[in-house]
Amino acid sequence: MFLQEDYFRNIFNTVREAILILDENMRVLSANRSFFTIFKVDSVNTIGSLLYDLGNGQWNIPYLRVLLEDILPKNDTVDDYEIEHKFESIGQKTMLLNACKITEKNDLRIILLAIEDITERKRLEDLLAESEARYRRVFETASDGIVLLEKGKGTIIQTNPATEKMLGYSEEECVGKNLQDIGVSLDMSDFPAIMQTLGRSGIINYDNVPVKTKHGQSIDTDIYMVDRARLAQCNIREVTERKKLEEQLRQSQKMEAVGLLAGGIAHDFNNILSAIMGYGYILQTKMNSTDPLRENVDQILVSADRAAEVTHSLLAFSRKQTLNPKPVDITAMIKRFEKLLSRLIGEDIRLVTKFTDKDIICMADAGQIEQVLLNLATNARDAMPQGGQLTLDTHLVELDDSFIRVHGYGKPGMFAVISVTDTGTGMEKETMAKIFEPFFTTKLTGKGTGLGLAMAYGIVKQHNGYINVASEPEKGTTFRIYLPAIQSPKEVIAKAPLEPLPSKGNETILLAEDDGVLRNLFSTVLEAYGYKIILAEDGEDALKQFMDNKDKIQLVMLDMIMPKKSGKEVYDRIKKMSPGMKTLFSSGYTADRIDKESMLKEGFDLIMKPVSPKDLLKKIREVLDK
Repeated sequence: MFLQEDYFRNIFNTVREAILILDENMRVLSANRSFFTIFKVDSVNTIGSLLYDLGNGQWNIPYLRVLLEDILPKNDTVDDYEIEHKFESIGQKTMLLNACKITEKNDLRIILLAIEDITERKRLEDLLAESEARYRRVFETASDGIVLLEKGKGTIIQTNPATEKMLGYSEEECVGKNLQDIGVSLDMSDFPAIMQTLGRSGIINYDNVPVKTKHGQSIDTDIYMVDRARLAQCNIREVTERKKLEEQLRQSQKMEAVGLLAGGIAHDFNNILSAIMGYGYILQTKMNSTDPLRENVDQILVSADRAAEVTHSLLAFSRKQTLNPKPVDITAMIKRFEKLLSRLIGEDIRLVTKFTDKDIICMADAGQIEQVLLNLATNARDAMPQGGQLTLDTHLVELDDSFIRVHGYGKPGMFAVISVTDTGTGMEKETMAKIFEPFFTTKLTGKGTGLGLAMAYGIVKQHNGYINVASEPEKGTTFRIYLPAIQSPKEVIAKAPLEPLPSKGNETILLAEDDGVLRNLFSTVLEAYGYKIILAEDGEDALKQFMDNKDKIQLVMLDMIMPKKSGKEVYDRIKKMSPGMKTLFSSGYTADRIDKESMLKEGFDLIMKPVSPKDLLKKIREVLDK
């Protein structure tokens, strides 16, 4: 027996790896303690047995045969030969083999075979490789820019493809530089202190960080740093679009708040205007044209009309003005409007029109769209005090997903586009951001209300359209109006002929109006035209007066919103008592409270305040003569 010396035997048995000593015929001459422990076998069934017969032939492993019979004979040693096998005693294992040939002094040739169980190490290596591959996939495919920084000086050692896409710098251009060199406006002057903070917290967030790209574009980003042992990972997320949407939401909320305010004041303001217009009309009709005070009354009525226009502007801005949409040929409408625009802008401004040869039909209230164009033309005139050119252009365009992404609004489909372009002074970005806000104006005090563009914005929105502006200082301004296009026959817009004054009457009318001034005004106007009037100051009073006088009354005029009972509640009670009673509703409230469209569909007659005496008389006669 070889190696009888105790010294070598002790070394042999204390080695952690399993070791076999084989003769040249692959018979086991000796095995160390680790072999028996690892493979759970005893010496009786091991020593003297052929290697391939161990464990009922479990060691008859093809890869082991290749090692011992093909590779080793040609080499004195074989290092780190890996095999994987399912052993009967210990199951599936991965083993690392090292083998060498030894010739003893008596010419005995033996093979020393060392076996190391690397199953767990291989599992961990595979997990690490999988983790690294997964991280690499995340790193390469992430939409965020990822920059890896060396912790000592903050220099960049690696960037992902998204960084180049976002900032324009390739990885080669970034490596060795710091964040400021690639446009990131973070203060990294005390980088060691930042790394200490990162080490304690594990992550640092930086919100709303401006970044300048390689091509000079400014973008908004959110940045967070993560501790990665020897590295600091810096994730850069572009939030430019998100900030744009947030700003649009804030603007929308602000506009909605002002719209609610506008709608809230409409009722009382319309009642006041109705009284001013009504009593002014009565004075006017009682004065001859030579009366020296006639001009004062005329001015009162003109001012009342202007005040009514302001009310309408507020309601249009808040998108609560009731529209009367019809199929309208946009190009034809503008052509008919062209002469009026020419007179409005003056002789020193040239009006140019460019119309598409295609039919552009939209469901629109032509009067409201004309009002928008008047406002835009007025602003253009004021922006060209030394003269210039105003260009109106019409064309069709199909809004797609790319338009919606760029502008942050829109709905796919065909739209008519009206462009209004001037060669005036233009605007800066700060001004453009506020241009559609109510009461915002760049004009001198007394030269503008700041409602023109707000009204235009509201009217276009009410048509389910969009309006935007493009401008630069000293390079003019272009407003573009987008209105949904339809396939429909053209609606001929004819100028309404002058109507004669309504004929007088002798019927009895129950007039229910909670505003005392208006109640007296309407009563005065109607009595002057021959009508007999029964007055009621609220809903319950209206019901009482009707029950007391129902055999005399031919028409009930009800304010929609009254104390105690609304006009609709009064009507429902009256209808049960007198199903055929003719009824006229009046209201100064906005479309939020009074849905004019649905009322008209249900056959109700409705007149909106402010109303002139002439229009009131006409409507009364119209309802009575049905």
